[in-house]
Amino acid sequence: MLDTVAPRPPDRPPTGTGTRARIALAPELDHPHAKLIQTSPPPPSRPFTGLPLLVLLAAVGLGWNLNGYRLFDPDEGRNAEVAREMAHSNDYVVPHLDGLPYLDKPIVYFAAAAATMELLGPTEAAARLPAYLATLATIGLLVWFARRRWGDEAGWLAGLAYATTVLPLAYARTAIFDSTLTLCTTAAIAWFADERPVAAWAAMAAGALTKGPIAIAIPLLVLAPHGLATGTPVRRLFPWRGLALFGAIALPWCIAVSIAHPDFLGYVFLRETLERVTTRSFHRTAPFWYYLPIVPLAAFPWIVPALARVKNFRATWDARRDAAVSEPLLLVCWVVVPLVFLSLNQSKLPQYVLPLIPALALAATRNLVMGGSHTAARVYVGVSGVAGLALVALTRWLPAPISLTPAEKAAIPPTAVALGIVVLCSAALVGLGALTRRPRTTIFGYALVVMAIPFLGGKLLVAVGEDRSSAAVASATAAALDRSGGTGTVLGVLAYPPSLPFYLGRPIAVATETGRELTSNYIADNVERFRSIPGSPLLPAGYWREALARCPMPTVFLTGAGHREARAALLAALPLLAADDHYAAYGPCRPPQPPQPPRRGGRVR
Repeated sequence: MLDTVAPRPPDRPPTGTGTRARIALAPELDHPHAKLIQTSPPPPSRPFTGLPLLVLLAAVGLGWNLNGYRLFDPDEGRNAEVAREMAHSNDYVVPHLDGLPYLDKPIVYFAAAAATMELLGPTEAAARLPAYLATLATIGLLVWFARRRWGDEAGWLAGLAYATTVLPLAYARTAIFDSTLTLCTTAAIAWFADERPVAAWAAMAAGALTKGPIAIAIPLLVLAPHGLATGTPVRRLFPWRGLALFGAIALPWCIAVSIAHPDFLGYVFLRETLERVTTRSFHRTAPFWYYLPIVPLAAFPWIVPALARVKNFRATWDARRDAAVSEPLLLVCWVVVPLVFLSLNQSKLPQYVLPLIPALALAATRNLVMGGSHTAARVYVGVSGVAGLALVALTRWLPAPISLTPAEKAAIPPTAVALGIVVLCSAALVGLGALTRRPRTTIFGYALVVMAIPFLGGKLLVAVGEDRSSAAVASATAAALDRSGGTGTVLGVLAYPPSLPFYLGRPIAVATETGRELTSNYIADNVERFRSIPGSPLLPAGYWREALARCPMPTVFLTGAGHREARAALLAALPLLAADDHYAAYGPCRPPQPPQPPRRGGRVR
């Protein structure tokens, strides 16, 4: 047997309960698919007992210094501001952005972040904490799922594999919805596979309240083809109690929002779902093959052992109606069918494949538990060796087209050297573990790279955060308004930096023609209706000229780097407060002083 994870001792019963926690077939058993249903090899001489500690270290790394870098615009800044306004208004039904209804996404992530901000204050860590906690919950779910099937060590290995994969690391530390969505879709698929369909529908309801109908689509895209292939009746996916529980969880919020905004359901299903999938109106189109280079990087490094047994797919397919060997086919469906759907989708972003990563973590776990990882180790050593050398080469060469700030240019070389060395060490450990048949060495080698990134990349994250956020502009703006007595306002001139209101702690007015500066399709679709509301932050596009001329109150004007005419007019009238590669702030303007009446008793000359 090749390098493998230590299994349960053969004289010990499986940890899980029920038929799904199976002891591996003994070699002498005459079963037509014995090689496929083997779930653990004979125990190696030195079983690996350090997996729980590695999972703990990986979990610490995932949440390391969440407050140490600024929010990345546009997504993090916008989502954090929606949560801040929710916490400030205590309205946990209708999300708002800049005081306007923001119905582009459902309630769950905003409510979780808002509740966190009520406890911890409006900080970057509070905005990101729900994503981190959702990732931890997904790790725990994978530990449970794999442990019931392949033993204790396999459970911890599945959790470690997910925790030390590139894409889960990135979005455990980002204030967007995809980590929470992935938790819900993973729970739904795992509970369906464990014959808990009612709980699975509850998970899909939570997912629908996190990111909409995609939370229903992904599990069904996985389970329906798997059921058809294995001969399992697809109708078992739709128990009436599960559907009833889904409605009980999801419908109350949908009804409450629809009462306040009758166009909500039409907007969600037609604009946000159907148009996003079938049209190019969201400007996120990409070629069909877009995800082919994305997935290997997103699932690095565990995609290498995950694909180690891909050559056995024919045997798996031939045995698809054998309940004992249906799990590999489930993992194939979990990756391939949603990936085809996402590739056909007109709207494409890297994070859309995050719900597929748990399947690859489970596939890597199963393959390592079953042994036979020499080929995977050789592939990993070759790929990682090239990648490590390429990272080190970044110290002397950066692609000329990449636009970088001075801080980013200073941070990249030492970060690249450190990560390059770690990648080379990882390759050496995996290769050594395969040669000496030491599973602890191999597994630590696979996990090392992603575990190190949060600790080595801090300086680079700070530099990127300063470039991608409006924190510096907000600081200069707030100081200028404080010097004016704290009674002024901020006016965006055809511009709305998403994180600016979050760092200012209040909404801002926006002079806009279309409302698209707020990066909300719902607000842009209803811009004239919202503009007509008394006290609306949406003002006519030319209002800024009137405000600059009259200056009814101390006002800081902010505009984008590309609006040269506005920048020239503002600079001619007001001092420059702050500027970066994206925005510039001017002012504040000074209201004209009213004429002073003569003092009583004074002489008139």
